[in-house]
Amino acid sequence: MSLSEHEKNRTAWNEMTDVHFNHPNYKVKEFLEGNNTLKSIELEEVGDVKGKHLLHLQCQFGLDTFSWARMGAVVTGVDISDRSIERANSLKEESGLPATFVRSDVLDLAGKIDRKFDIIFQSYGTHCWISDLGKWAKIVSDHLKPGGFFYIVDFHPIATVFEEENFSYFNKGPYRYRDEPDYCDKDYMIQNEMVEWQHTLADIINPLIAVGLQIEFVHEFNECAYPKTKDWYKKDGWYYPPGGPPNYPQMFSLKARRPE
Repeated sequence: MSLSEHEKNRTAWNEMTDVHFNHPNYKVKEFLEGNNTLKSIELEEVGDVKGKHLLHLQCQFGLDTFSWARMGAVVTGVDISDRSIERANSLKEESGLPATFVRSDVLDLAGKIDRKFDIIFQSYGTHCWISDLGKWAKIVSDHLKPGGFFYIVDFHPIATVFEEENFSYFNKGPYRYRDEPDYCDKDYMIQNEMVEWQHTLADIINPLIAVGLQIEFVHEFNECAYPKTKDWYKKDGWYYPPGGPPNYPQMFSLKARRPE
């Protein structure tokens, strides 16, 4: 892992936090009026969270974290961005919802939280920011109670192969960029350098197995939670490219349990 590369992302996410917070796609106003920001896939696959202690990795400013709290979970959110955690704590005051937020790189979480969790949750655009999936898997395992489970729903790593020219599924990166449109506000050009890593599905699954977690399922979906370009269209709550549902997966989900 290169700490300098993660720190570049910390600076960039500090830049983008207010862009996202104020963008209508994030629906912060609707959230404060009672809207649940979680999507049907994770709601169905995670299941009942009432009374469960839930750790949300890479939570940004906590809309999904708070949504789990509204469903009865005891929630803790972690994010690398200082500004995101500031925004999360302001939303905590404004909404009156109970939550704990920790500012940390997910790979530097050891020793910063003194409890273990029934559920660890991670979603939508997260694994590409993690340079060392072996260390990530160890963090996940160490923070799970025996019998607890880790759940991720995210963009499928194969999709980029179909959507960008001359892109290899097996590229290990890192991929650096700046002055490119933000994924949410496509009229906003990101000023700070960002660093991403391409991981295959095997790269994500095998480290979890290596730390002793038991894979319960891996699912794949050809719908997408967000539009990738301006010409994508929305149908029944999901986004698709102009040609309609593609013949390759857009997203995946995975559930892995720590043995009793």
